[in-house]
Amino acid sequence: MTLARVRGTVVAGTRSDGVENPRFLLVEECDQGGKGRGEYLVALDLVGSDRGHLVLLTQGSSCRWTYATDDKPMDALVVAIVDAIDQGGVDVWKSE
Repeated sequence: MTLARVRGTVVAGTRSDGVENPRFLLVEECDQGGKGRGEYLVALDLVGSDRGHLVLLTQGSSCRWTYATDDKPMDALVVAIVDAIDQGGVDVWKSE
């Protein structure tokens, strides 16, 4: 899994993925403190995240293992909204 910050939405009126009512997000990969790395992806949101949220992404073939994406051409999914990150007993990130 990868940490990422939601930076915006992506709208595609014409698609061939077959996913009903999708919500695509522009996400920036982050370190464990939530600092962006300048690497962006488009991911299908399965959890209702919003701009600014720190999220967990899954990528690759595991993206096709959900009920919503079974055998669909997905490469990146938002699967969780991060509440906190503890590194060695120290909180390095907490949601606001």
